[in-house]
Amino acid sequence: MQSNKHSDFNLGVQQLRGLAALAVVLCHYGSDLKNYPLLSKIFNKGQLGVHVFFLISGYIILYALLKNNYYPRNFFAFLFKRMIRIDPPYICVIILTLLTFWLLTFIPSYGGKEIPFIPGQFISHLLYIIPFTKWEFYNHIFWTLCVEFQFYILVGTLYFISDSKFYRSFFLLSFSLSCFLNFQNSYYLITNYAPIFAMGMAQIHYTKTKESIYLVLILTSILIVYCKFDALITSILIISAITIYYCNQSLKILSFLGKISYSLYLIHPIVLIYILGIGKNFFGIPENELLYLLIKLVILIPSTYIFYFFIEKKSIELAKRFKYNTNETT
Repeated sequence: MQSNKHSDFNLGVQQLRGLAALAVVLCHYGSDLKNYPLLSKIFNKGQLGVHVFFLISGYIILYALLKNNYYPRNFFAFLFKRMIRIDPPYICVIILTLLTFWLLTFIPSYGGKEIPFIPGQFISHLLYIIPFTKWEFYNHIFWTLCVEFQFYILVGTLYFISDSKFYRSFFLLSFSLSCFLNFQNSYYLITNYAPIFAMGMAQIHYTKTKESIYLVLILTSILIVYCKFDALITSILIISAITIYYCNQSLKILSFLGKISYSLYLIHPIVLIYILGIGKNFFGIPENELLYLLIKLVILIPSTYIFYFFIEKKSIELAKRFKYNTNETT
């Protein structure tokens, strides 16, 4: 294997993000196609795009920390920088969700649930601890952000205690094996997805160093993923890792979706609520299910870009201004 250039690294990750985000969207937008059961079954597997996001996070977060000579003393600055990057779009979607369900209560035909504003529930969302409280998610897609936040804490506090090859190898192996520990609410814990994150982490080390120990750790993580999950998830992650490593062809649509992937993930459920509500009450729903799916996507993508441009892009620009290391370049 040959090392990727920096541009190739960005290209592979960006396009994979776009594909994973599209898969999740198709799962929620197209998994109920009654007239196309096979296509519906395929779209339903789009939920596995979340596992790809976890692999990418393991790879790219560690890449950024290694590049910027991170030390544990930078932890709170690192965490603050990540919060600047991810929190504003997240908070905006939370507010939009609460506002939407409040407005729906004024529609007589609406028979769905209400989401009252409860300070404790709201704060628990901001702290990414909802799975461990008595409250429900405003939207269940937020669970992945809780897992991601746990990863930031783990890698920021423990992984850089030592830069020795032995420590890092021990960490990655024990971290991967932690998926077999049985905790309450394990579905929402970083340990449940540990070998996926570890696979991405080991891959960036191997990309940078070409040391065989990291290749062994990649293969070990793959084996653990297979034992923990199944052959399909394992195959998708292997293909994803290869894509990150070797991708050098630009597909503009996937690069575009990759750029807006976080916004796309966050707002696609709320956009669907408006599409269903407005469409059903004012325009009706097309009988052709594939046409209706296409209409939903045509509405979603521009809506996402508007949200990205006015909200997420500002967060990205602000996060780039914040330097937690004098050697930091990004």
